[in-house]
Amino acid sequence: MKIPVKEGQICKIINPQADEHPDDVYVLTEDPAPFDAEDIIYVVNLKDLQRNIKTPSLTTQVPVLKKELIVVADNLENYVLSWNA
Repeated sequence: MKIPVKEGQICKIINPQADEHPDDVYVLTEDPAPFDAEDIIYVVNLKDLQRNIKTPSLTTQVPVLKKELIVVADNLENYVLSWNA
């Protein structure tokens, strides 16, 4: 299991809340390195980001404990490329 260490990584939430879909992926919107595992960091849902592609700053940021995130790709390009692997 790989915890997030840099902004832009693509992550899943380990234990999603009832209103979060377990297959959703999130983009880290801040550098998680200075935060402890128990600290909250902010992510955006990739689906929501795609819906707001013309104005990405309007995408809702979701607060998540750092320890609740697992990295599935180091960046969006690697994540998209993994679909064809």
